[in-house]
Amino acid sequence: MIEISPARGLTEPSAPSAAEAVAATGFTTRTDLGQYFLRSEDSALRLLASAAIPKGRQVLEVGAGLGTLSLAAASAGHPLWAVEKDDRLGAHLTGRLSGFGEEARVTIADVRAVDLDGGLAAGTHLLAIMPFDAALSTALTLHVFASPRVERGLVVITRQTMAQLDKESSGLRLEEVDGISRSDFWPAAPSVLRVVSIERS
Repeated sequence: MIEISPARGLTEPSAPSAAEAVAATGFTTRTDLGQYFLRSEDSALRLLASAAIPKGRQVLEVGAGLGTLSLAAASAGHPLWAVEKDDRLGAHLTGRLSGFGEEARVTIADVRAVDLDGGLAAGTHLLAIMPFDAALSTALTLHVFASPRVERGLVVITRQTMAQLDKESSGLRLEEVDGISRSDFWPAAPSVLRVVSIERS
């Protein structure tokens, strides 16, 4: 469990980010989960803007991590379902989102073991920084879009993942809409990343 004080809202500009605070505790990221955390709320807000999610639309976040993107989505008024596999992050993630009550739900599990159809509203948007392993991120993305309740998505993925999704997902249309720096993550991302919009074709 991470022993830092959970923030209830966006941090002050001078306050350390969640990633910096967690790094200071000596927390070790799990390479098997492809864990890389956003370093700033500014990056999260930019991703949220790129997603262009209609006001009030539900957001499913896969790999919610430290909750930086979760907090941005919930603060913008989107009902949020944050799914995170690493149980070490559960208390921290729940604490960061506790101020949103029932509008922000946290599930600690592999998203492939979760009943998405039973918990999502029609027209849900996926918002995710996918693991930087192409096979894993492709599998997770295709699993989420197997639910007819997921309408669109915005994912941060590697070039290899984008190519693999193009090859394996005949029913989805991918479009690169932005870029993001490797240094926007802690630890620094291992490869060049793409910010990709996904829609059903």
